[in-house]
Amino acid sequence: MSIPPADRRLDLSKLRVFLEVTRTGNFTVAARRLHVTQSAVSHAIRSLEASIGRELIAWQRRRFTLTDEGRYLQETCERVFRDLDEAERVLGPASTGLPQVLTIGVTVEFGTSILVRKLRPLLEATPWLRVQFRFRDDLAPLLLRDDIDAAVDCRPHSHPSILATGLFREKYVIVASPAFLEGHPVHRPMDLERVPVISPERGGTWWANALRTFPGRQRPVLQDVVEVDQVRGMVHAALEGYGVALLPKYTVLAPVERGELVVLFPKLRLLEDWFCLYQKQIHAARDKNRVLTEFLSQLDMTEFGDAIKRVAEPR
Repeated sequence: MSIPPADRRLDLSKLRVFLEVTRTGNFTVAARRLHVTQSAVSHAIRSLEASIGRELIAWQRRRFTLTDEGRYLQETCERVFRDLDEAERVLGPASTGLPQVLTIGVTVEFGTSILVRKLRPLLEATPWLRVQFRFRDDLAPLLLRDDIDAAVDCRPHSHPSILATGLFREKYVIVASPAFLEGHPVHRPMDLERVPVISPERGGTWWANALRTFPGRQRPVLQDVVEVDQVRGMVHAALEGYGVALLPKYTVLAPVERGELVVLFPKLRLLEDWFCLYQKQIHAARDKNRVLTEFLSQLDMTEFGDAIKRVAEPR
């Protein structure tokens, strides 16, 4: 289809709309992110095509693909707006005192119980920074769609556009309540085959890394899985004696110190996860991303190490 040219000057605002549409792959999502109506997005794309006399988007059964010209313009826009973002970083809000909003995606338990508290000194030191949180356990789609500026996560994100900065190792412990252990003694790993274990999903895959640390002949096959689909719920289920739980160490420091939970197999070195800061490479140099990276990289996370001072022996 040939589109008659009107004004061949490229409008920056229409290019921003076009780039958002190509990033999200959806007119409705792009409109929501840009805080405009879907019809405004459609009009901007049609106007942009008319201004250059080229078709940028080809439709087929309510789905669109980019034409060769559209792909070329998308790549150009990525470079142009990356440079503009860098110019904003050098010349913009951080030096003029205008606020910058940083949206952080973070796993539910770590975000609500730890990161909200830990970030307070950063906000006090950088009054131009405003922080918003998205508490989710599936952060990759939000990061790739630019719904968030950065993610703090223990799941790996290996997309080529994503930069990972290692923060700290997340340690795990296997725990149960003293009352549960009175009725369900657990002295060795194979005992886990005959007692209820708590997991976010019925298949028990949450336990897979931990089970691999047991020697082959002592590696249990979990038979009775109690499904509890949030970490905080798993902590409470363990406290109430629903079963044996595998949990991030930081979530049970206080209950273990108070004797409300017992650490099983304390000498066993369980496999650990890395908590990393994930962000798009093109955004990492922005002031708001840069100060977050520097702050989290220097953060004192001793409570995530061997912070359980008194390890109770299983009964």
